[in-house]
Amino acid sequence: MNVLNSSQKVTRSVRAVRTLLSPPDIPTPALLRARSIPNQRLVKALGISSTFVSDDPGVHDNFTREAKVLIGAVSAKDGWSRLVDVAETCVNRFLDAKSLDYATFVQSVTLSVVLAGLLGTDIEDLDPVDVAFVTKAINDRWAQSKSSTTLTTEVLDRINHHIIRWVPDRTNPLNLIIPAYETMWRVAAIAVVYSNRDSLLRDAFISYNENPIDDQFRAFANEGTGAQPSAEAIICEVLRLHPPTRHITRAVVVPWWKRPFVPSIDVADIEEAHKSPLFGNDPESFNPMRFHASHAAPKRDQLYAFGHGKLKCVAASWAPPAAAVITAKIMAKLDDVAFKLQEGPCIGKREGWEGWSIQRV
Repeated sequence: MNVLNSSQKVTRSVRAVRTLLSPPDIPTPALLRARSIPNQRLVKALGISSTFVSDDPGVHDNFTREAKVLIGAVSAKDGWSRLVDVAETCVNRFLDAKSLDYATFVQSVTLSVVLAGLLGTDIEDLDPVDVAFVTKAINDRWAQSKSSTTLTTEVLDRINHHIIRWVPDRTNPLNLIIPAYETMWRVAAIAVVYSNRDSLLRDAFISYNENPIDDQFRAFANEGTGAQPSAEAIICEVLRLHPPTRHITRAVVVPWWKRPFVPSIDVADIEEAHKSPLFGNDPESFNPMRFHASHAAPKRDQLYAFGHGKLKCVAASWAPPAAAVITAKIMAKLDDVAFKLQEGPCIGKREGWEGWSIQRV
């Protein structure tokens, strides 16, 4: 635990992070309030009105119910098959775009999969230029919300112009789009990078591409003769070493007379907690095999990229295989025959992908 300044306290140990995210004997309304206060910046930046920025239990229940209905529909056999087809169509569609900037490509594919696969948007309505604008604008607005930059409404109005056109039958579709898109595009982008560097990882996603079912997602190849990582293990290792949510904040609500003496924000440092020795040897390195049973490894639900406890992300079980489908469809195209990945200086996060591109061979 460290106190960065008088207003923030940062926790880095696994135990402290678990306790912060799931404190004992705290009612749900209090948990919602503690989460919503630090997230108010997203109201102005992206117009979000969901449970992430509201302490209303009714808003939370409605959001959770709606998300579960959508996830249930795309998790059923026919819905999953359609999602897989949508992912392939989106990858092919954006490989035809003029710009093959890597981040723009993965962002565009992911947003389109969320829109068409989850929310029923017609893929033909997703013009690549409009999609690229929306993804960049969302990323820029998110980053700007953490700074002192003055946020105007003009860009948000343009984002909503496209979103409402694509999803006309829902109130504020960004409530559902943002959490799915924001997490998945970075997980897929990083999973592709590691898999492009390692033939064993590539093989796992090629196998999943050919047989995109849950058993294949979890399957370690060559069990008993030198196991090779599963698609699930690779995604879990991306979530561990490169969590899309690196820090989770909670407001500390205390009486006014205590405020000068108590930090106002608690920060769970997910990125550092995931580098604990509890996750095996050499936790700073990328090694999906740490999730193999022979390593007495952590399980997927022991990762904190999706939070923990009562407010854990409702899509925590669905998002990893969905990100794996996107990864698999991209890897099927990066065969060094038609397309190849040109690496930049370093692996990015939400930003930092300068120099990365997909090149036609």
